[in-house]
Amino acid sequence: MYKFFGRFFFPIMVLLISLAASFIFYHYEKEKGVSKDIGIIVLVIVAGIVISIVLYMLYRIIKLAGSTEFATQKLMLHLRIAQEGVAIFDSKQRLVFANPLFSEYADYISSAHLEKVENILHQPELRNIKRFIDNDGYMNNVERKKHLLDKLEVSGRVFALRAVLFDDKGYEVVINDITATEQQSRLKRQLTQNIAHEFKTPVCSIQGYLETIIQNYPGGLSNEQLMHFLQRCYSQSNRLNNLVQDISQLNEMTSAVQRVNKESVDLSLIVRNMLQEVGNRITEQNMSVENTLPPSLIVNGDASMLYSIFRNLLDNAVTYAGVGTKVSITCFRSDEKYYYFSFSDNGAGVPEEHLARIFERFYRVDKGRSRKLGGTGLGLAIVKNAVALHGGTISARNVHGGGLEFVFKLQR
Repeated sequence: MYKFFGRFFFPIMVLLISLAASFIFYHYEKEKGVSKDIGIIVLVIVAGIVISIVLYMLYRIIKLAGSTEFATQKLMLHLRIAQEGVAIFDSKQRLVFANPLFSEYADYISSAHLEKVENILHQPELRNIKRFIDNDGYMNNVERKKHLLDKLEVSGRVFALRAVLFDDKGYEVVINDITATEQQSRLKRQLTQNIAHEFKTPVCSIQGYLETIIQNYPGGLSNEQLMHFLQRCYSQSNRLNNLVQDISQLNEMTSAVQRVNKESVDLSLIVRNMLQEVGNRITEQNMSVENTLPPSLIVNGDASMLYSIFRNLLDNAVTYAGVGTKVSITCFRSDEKYYYFSFSDNGAGVPEEHLARIFERFYRVDKGRSRKLGGTGLGLAIVKNAVALHGGTISARNVHGGGLEFVFKLQR
């Protein structure tokens, strides 16, 4: 009821005013004794109704025009701040609108300097889009389509192109930078391939040892040979278990950006406990560790991830630095936002051409030696992700005189 009166209030009021005017006019003429035909009164009423309808239609047109203008303003604002380049053309292929991102992308992907943004359609990079528009949606003698998708790679960046045809023969061209998405897809494919390859070696080894045992049982193998094969199976099963654990931890870190359980933890205590846990391995390698962290170092972070940073760095040093080497752990600087750390050894170091890639998943400097020593190729990738989840960065460099140093920072 409220909406009804709100919508028709204006014409109803005009109609009532017209009727009231007619009534007053009639009585005025009657009191003066002037006789008027009833047709005049009807004419006044009809005129009032017509005027009210005309005024109401004018009112609706003005209101509709205002609403349309407001909607147009909202649409244009949306297109201007859109995260993709958008351009709209009329039926004569004249540019109606192009947002700033479309101009930026058009200049980037074009092999020639563009005097006008709309000239991008005449460049060879958009030949498929141009042919689709010129043919009004008909491509390769198949059914007409109203949109076309294309992909373009230029100077290391990947762009998705889309053309949409309108019923009035106008059209829209959209350019979207999908480089990050493509890189993620490529990394996932590489990771899947690497995981399959890493699992293949220990699985094949276990299968080979077990086949040998089965084919020569009983009596075909001495107890020493049987124990050797069983030990090798056990060693390869441990390698599989380590791979599963590292992959699981890395996946958790990758998806944990929004849900890291941070709290006040004592990083110095975490490192001391970690060194005690691996004390036997350090002794077996005749290595020494110089830990110069202060007695207490409070950090707002995830205790498990912080532990994984120092544990994986130490495991890396124990595995690759060499027998009799020394590991140094220090916090060399702090400011209002970060603690700065150095984790170094005086071992063999890493060839310079490999330094930029040692944080990649499954990347190994010496693949054969790494697998022989039981490395999964994921330890430093875990370190990099854990550091990043604590607002920091990490880099590696060779130490003058021999050895490898990791320099990283963690938010306080």
